[in-house]
Amino acid sequence: MEAIRDVYGLTHVPRPCEHFDLIGGTSTGGIIAIMLGRLGMTVDECLQAYLKVAEHAFTPKAHAIIPARPNGAYSAHALEEAIKQVVTEFCTEKECVNRRRNGLSTTPCQHSDLPFREPSCTKTLVLAITKASLEAGPTLFRTYDNLTALNGLTIWEAARATSAATTFFKPIRIGRDNIEYIDAGFGHNNPCDKLIAEAKEVFPGRSDIQILSIGTGLGNVVGMKSNFISIIQAMKKMATSSNKVAARLEDRYGENGQYFRFNVEHGLEDVTLSDWKKASTISGNTNNYLSQKSREIESFAKMFGATDGGNEPVYPRFMHVPIVNPV
Repeated sequence: MEAIRDVYGLTHVPRPCEHFDLIGGTSTGGIIAIMLGRLGMTVDECLQAYLKVAEHAFTPKAHAIIPARPNGAYSAHALEEAIKQVVTEFCTEKECVNRRRNGLSTTPCQHSDLPFREPSCTKTLVLAITKASLEAGPTLFRTYDNLTALNGLTIWEAARATSAATTFFKPIRIGRDNIEYIDAGFGHNNPCDKLIAEAKEVFPGRSDIQILSIGTGLGNVVGMKSNFISIIQAMKKMATSSNKVAARLEDRYGENGQYFRFNVEHGLEDVTLSDWKKASTISGNTNNYLSQKSREIESFAKMFGATDGGNEPVYPRFMHVPIVNPV
């Protein structure tokens, strides 16, 4: 977003929700998508909020000896409370928005159970899968659908479902049918192809689709300390499936300048999902990578919008896919 500001001489760093049609992701990428899309946060606000969520959520249970225990090594309640705190701090209800504009505290906010569905926000979706059938296709939680089975779905529930990484957090039951969900890392750790298919359905006839895929460069996000053979095998598949999706999309959309992917290539291999204390390491390696990719980033920024002959650019609203991948 800073590159977009610089390329077009804007006076401020724009919010992703102001310029993208669709924001989506899975696991931690799903949480980020919710922050940027449903809550309309700036990138800086999202970074700071995510660090707070990670700090609160990834404190091991006092009795957690085996990281792969069925109920997870970390407290799902702590994650839920951390997400609720973000929701109240960046609540989109009019009264709370006005309080922030007037410099008042959001502490009195009573909207921690804010609905995930919101027709007026940038279209946002996150992925999860049902625990009962890991091989089935993912469930897409959308801010813009009308599925009766998910009436009343809250932001924190959607965030919990998409981030219920096996061995880390216990699954969550939500919806009318009380279905148990876990994150979609198994088989859909790079959901970019799913999101492109969704965009084509939501925006039929659009040929100017622009795809931004963001990876983490991290190692085995879910960890490999499990004693369950089935989980280990699934994790091994995750390590290669993400890159396969990226390569396939590059072949299909890369030549036309429709597909840009940024994923730190070195330095984060040993960093996992719970390593929030290594934020400085992540930041340092990411900044180095972004410096090396400055031309590619500028190319994306130029493709992103076009001037109308005036002083301010007229932005087409494209699709943004923040994806958090393990490799």
